Amino acid sequence: MALYKGFSTKSFNYSSPTTIVGTIDNDFGPYTLSDKNLVIMDLLNHFNIRKGEKLMHPNFGSIIWDRLFDPLTIELKDAILKDVTDIVSYDPRISVLNSVNIQESPDGHGLLLDISIVLKSTNELVNLNLAFDGTTGVVNSQVSY
Repeated sequence: MALYKGFSTKSFNYSSPTTIVGTIDNDFGPYTLSDKNLVIMDLLNHFNIRKGEKLMHPNFGSIIWDRLFDPLTIELKDAILKDVTDIVSYDPRISVLNSVNIQESPDGHGLLLDISIVLKSTNELVNLNLAFDGTTGVVNSQVSY
């Protein structure tokens, strides 16, 4: 398993196979990631940050939050697909982005994304159903392995 240096917004028990130091403990050292749920959580954290919102990392984050109420044209779908591809390829623990399906939410206040990825450590297919809600500012997610 490759060493991935990053941060997490949650603290975890310090037991194997996942070892993590969360920001709640104010300890920002490197940690080893090997748990598939942690990979998914980090991916969701990336989607929850607006592009340009992370201090000193203007290219980190997602454009989706800024485009939620725009008409869902082919150009916007292409921009979101590129954004999703960039976010997934940013994480070295994910090997392949299999597919992305982009739809407007039924109430018209958000976007629905169905994303299929493959985890490097297990070659396991993971399906993510993400609902970006423009009224609450929350990503609701459903994950299936």
